[in-house]
Amino acid sequence: MNKKQVVVLVTAILSLAGLLYGQAPAAKPPAAMVYIPVTVSGPKNSFVSGLKKENFVLLEDGIEQTVTAFYGENSPIDIDLILALTSLQRGRTDLVSVKIREAIENFRQQSNSQNKYTVEEMPFGANGIFDAMSRHVTRLSQNSINPRKMVLVITDGFESSGGEPARTLQEYAKKYDVAINIIFAAHAGTETSDDILTVARGEKIYLGGGAGYDDLTKYTGGRLFQAEADTQLRPFLETYAKELKSQYVLGFRSTNDARDDKWRKIEVKMKAPQGVGDVKEKDMKPKTRERYFVAKTK
Repeated sequence: MNKKQVVVLVTAILSLAGLLYGQAPAAKPPAAMVYIPVTVSGPKNSFVSGLKKENFVLLEDGIEQTVTAFYGENSPIDIDLILALTSLQRGRTDLVSVKIREAIENFRQQSNSQNKYTVEEMPFGANGIFDAMSRHVTRLSQNSINPRKMVLVITDGFESSGGEPARTLQEYAKKYDVAINIIFAAHAGTETSDDILTVARGEKIYLGGGAGYDDLTKYTGGRLFQAEADTQLRPFLETYAKELKSQYVLGFRSTNDARDDKWRKIEVKMKAPQGVGDVKEKDMKPKTRERYFVAKTK
């Protein structure tokens, strides 16, 4: 018997001994649960209500997945709100500050009453915003058991550091199931009230950090918005609250159980041959994140 055969025989004997003494081979841990929020709009961009789990087809990298958890409309969400506004200082009662606070309070009132909020007001606008977002992503990922959780940032300026801090935060945040949504809330008539696409692409020197913000929202399944703080923020947040209440959440365990530090493409299709209410299947337009990241197991 050669050396290789001896090794194979010893391994087999040890495995058999383990079974005899009740030590079963270690089971492979199941794939982590993935939650995908989906908004479905119909004619005239109205939200489609009354949908069930069977109305959704979820694909990952082109392969259909089994939806094992389903949350209907108006399910609660844990929201960490970061206010990084130079025009909003503690104790100030000027007109713009009052309007910003009223917009935020109205957003909370229009949202699900069971939502949980944590609010941080940054005293110097956007300075330190990357650190703040990192802390809140960590807090939610470690402490919230809610399948719906997000960081909502309202800012009127982009942190000047940009560059490497932004990329570092992107690499960190993409590994967690916490969406980062950013509202750029400049004031009407100021030079920073450019179209949000110009802002996000960093096409203005003084807004060079914008590209990092845009990528950050895309990496985490969030979005970048624009609304003037003193005239548009309140109606925008009211509309956004309605959108969040209209979302459905699809939960699944991927058929691909590799933990490989790679992106997975997500696609949602509708399946409602008889329609739902007055909305036909062909008129239903699902909107969700395009991909999610699967980090290696530590």
